[in-house]
Amino acid sequence: MKRIYYLLSLALLLFISSCSIPTFPKNSYSDKLRLIWNDDPMTTMTIAWNQYRGDPTLSYGLTKDTQQQIKPQRQTDYRGMHNNFARLTVLKPNSRYYFKICTQNNCTKTNYFKTAPSNNEAFTFIAGGDSRSIPRGRMRGNILISKIRPLFIAHGGDYTKDGTANEWQRWLDEWQLTKSTDGRMYPLLLTHGNHENRDREMLNKLFDVPNINVYSKLNFNFLSLYTLNTELEPMVGYYDMRIKKEDQWYEHKRWDAQTKWLKETLEKDTKKWKILSYHRPLRPHKKNKNEGRLRYLDWAPLFYKHGVQLAIECDSHLVKYTKPLKPDLFGEEGFVVDKEKGTTFIGEGSWGAPTRQNNDDKSWTLASGRFWQFKLITAMPNRLEIRTVKFGDENRTYNPNEIQGLSQEQQNSNPIEIPNDLDLWKTKKGTVLSI
Repeated sequence: MKRIYYLLSLALLLFISSCSIPTFPKNSYSDKLRLIWNDDPMTTMTIAWNQYRGDPTLSYGLTKDTQQQIKPQRQTDYRGMHNNFARLTVLKPNSRYYFKICTQNNCTKTNYFKTAPSNNEAFTFIAGGDSRSIPRGRMRGNILISKIRPLFIAHGGDYTKDGTANEWQRWLDEWQLTKSTDGRMYPLLLTHGNHENRDREMLNKLFDVPNINVYSKLNFNFLSLYTLNTELEPMVGYYDMRIKKEDQWYEHKRWDAQTKWLKETLEKDTKKWKILSYHRPLRPHKKNKNEGRLRYLDWAPLFYKHGVQLAIECDSHLVKYTKPLKPDLFGEEGFVVDKEKGTTFIGEGSWGAPTRQNNDDKSWTLASGRFWQFKLITAMPNRLEIRTVKFGDENRTYNPNEIQGLSQEQQNSNPIEIPNDLDLWKTKKGTVLSI
């Protein structure tokens, strides 16, 4: 009898383990909220989430009553999630919008976001990448976002290691740590990194990025932010980014189309500040990283000619600032210092990825280091201020919850205020690099 009971129990366990049984969070039909700016940051916002069941409606408005309603315009079943995208338009600049997701029987908590200012009001934003591999590193950075209250986050790519369903679901769950205690959430600007190469449409399916080749330009009040895709470069991108050998001409065609778009868009750009975000550096500060030969030849002259002041790079899992640079084939690795018109390059990732040795400094390197970090950039009409926020590494502990975060009232009074107890990288220029 005992043997029969054992066999029946074993059969039941094997049956359960072979089934895909959905699990639902308590009292919630929706989770994994994220905000994205894919269009005008002053008047639009894309709100995305995972829907477990039910027919969702997004309610939003300038008050907590959230009387405006919209159905998601797009849904994708991808990486084990039913992703919903609600694209809000005709919003008021520099305004607080409340929102919640409801089904017939259930609503999420009410959260809110802020649209970008249309006047010359200054603001802060965060730039960083390579959040893959070590969750405690990226979670430290996520919590710091909730304390700093940036206008947005420009993520430089390599969100996860392999882009699997489990990895993305965990990443998006951990992204909820960026929400401030009063419910404010912060939009992402997405960059395609090499760890997204297993599916060239990954960011489109998860974040509704309209251009599947993932390059674009967003206009802020006195600042343009360009996102470029280094994985389109021939013989650089791999997996789904590579074209079959007989179709290799198409790989060059995609790269050339991006460079042509960059040239033509920069020519028309009249903004005071022009900033670029992309994944692989032109000149990595890690010895075994390949030099960006085609990136240098095609992009560096455009950066200089059209007055790009700042380029944000990732991929190498280290920290660097350069002096302002001008492309010059007779300079070290193709650059010379130009304090008047040069481009400053900062980076290179390390938001939770394994840190790497900064062992390839150049004569024009201002400073380099090795730790987990992202950049906190203060944008003002007359200057940019760059700070590097440190949050430990694999061997150094760090508790972001000890930081005294800003309140919304503090930021309303001073839009560029930052927490005064952040761990900031100090170089020979001090804790602030000004442009």
